[in-house]
Amino acid sequence: MTVALALRLWALALVLWAGVVAVVWVENPGSSAASQQPNVPDAGPVGDAPQTPASDASAPAPLPQNPLPGSVPPAAASQNPVPDAGTTGQAACIEETGDYQTRRHSISFVIGLENKCDKRLKCQIFANVTGAKGTSLGHTTLILGAKLQGQPAKKSYAMKVKAAGGVAQVSRECRVL
Repeated sequence: MTVALALRLWALALVLWAGVVAVVWVENPGSSAASQQPNVPDAGPVGDAPQTPASDASAPAPLPQNPLPGSVPPAAASQNPVPDAGTTGQAACIEETGDYQTRRHSISFVIGLENKCDKRLKCQIFANVTGAKGTSLGHTTLILGAKLQGQPAKKSYAMKVKAAGGVAQVSRECRVL
């Protein structure tokens, strides 16, 4: 190992240890930097966002619905989901959303539930929202009707919070009525 390569590896280790994100380009020994361009592959799409062609301007972009972690994505949900037996999160039947809303001087965290099953569900919602101004706890029981004519039954719970933004922890316990 040459001294130059050892120094470059030591510098890379120092950068990684310091927590600094950097791009390091190590040139081949014996070649000049002016004659060689870095070989950077095409990064492709960032994240899981689908790329649409620029020529397809007629299709509107879908609006985000803020699904909470643990919710079943709409594409993965079946057309006629069946509720689980007992008291569970009913992941196959319930789609949960959450977002902050501000009305005048009041800030709320709104939790929305959609029942996609043919059975009525009783759901207990437990929420803990921690923001810069403190913690807010919420608890309620929602009774969601059965899906009617292909349209899911929807209900929401708005809990008052101290600040818009922060970390929201939401859990639910649902059972068939």
